[in-house]
Amino acid sequence: MEPLVAVVGGCGAVGSVAAVALARAGARVAAVSRRPGGCREEALEARGLGAARLPVCGWQGARRLRPRVVVYATKAYDLDGAVEASLRAGWSPELAVSMQNGLGSLELLEQAYGPGRAAAALAYYGATRLPGGCGARLAGSSRRVAVGCRARAGGACSPLARRLAELLSSGGLEAEYVGDVEPYRWEKLAVNAAVNPVTVLAWDRNRVVVENPWARGLAEALAREVGRVARAAGVEPASDPVEAALRVAEATGDNCSSMLEDVAAGRRTEIDYINGAVWRLGESHGVPAPANRAVHHAVRLLEPWLAGRRSPCAT
Repeated sequence: MEPLVAVVGGCGAVGSVAAVALARAGARVAAVSRRPGGCREEALEARGLGAARLPVCGWQGARRLRPRVVVYATKAYDLDGAVEASLRAGWSPELAVSMQNGLGSLELLEQAYGPGRAAAALAYYGATRLPGGCGARLAGSSRRVAVGCRARAGGACSPLARRLAELLSSGGLEAEYVGDVEPYRWEKLAVNAAVNPVTVLAWDRNRVVVENPWARGLAEALAREVGRVARAAGVEPASDPVEAALRVAEATGDNCSSMLEDVAAGRRTEIDYINGAVWRLGESHGVPAPANRAVHHAVRLLEPWLAGRRSPCAT
């Protein structure tokens, strides 16, 4: 029997895809959401991947779970509360996994659980939450996920991190275990920093980054700055930041970025953890990141004005 995996935030877009993939691979999975009450069996759908029946629990029901692996698929700003709720529920997982965008989330899990028990699962796939409940729709051709711990954080990574990557692959994603996740985390940061705010400013699908010359030029400038800040912080991204951003934008061209969907829904964005983190860390290392600072301020300025506007991906 596979270890029980709890996917916190498992009714959102990224979490639903991960939960379905794990269940399809034969793991015993429970999705945990902020809904009140206990657990009930539900059919969770990830269009483009498949579907699975699994328990969907509120935190009251989650107290009965004793997961060996916890995958946190909340927004970055909700992670602290999710970890606190996990501890109140009596959880002591062997592996805690961050699926958040940007910087700060993996560091939080390392502080809460220890470096060897904290990993990241970096999702390069595009997904949109289905209306009216749990589930998601995969968009584009990317199914890539990189799983691993930070080598420089100290301590050996839990063997369950490699097993998690294997399960995600068996469930239909293209997951790989990496010995040091930090270069991949910065590669993913470059993608998010370049694609997400540009799609908000253009109010268009991800393809605008490769099809519109003005959008492309801005995205390339943002990704280049991420690379410079990464190197100042002692990390060489896993691939060229500009190439990575354009590659993912093309692979997820029909998708709308999570940042655009958040703005359209009137939700808080993760801009502080993405572009905001880049320019602040850059300043601390003496490496200016003016493009990231500018788009951070622009998105924060536009959030209330664009809230409620129809998403380009609305059907």
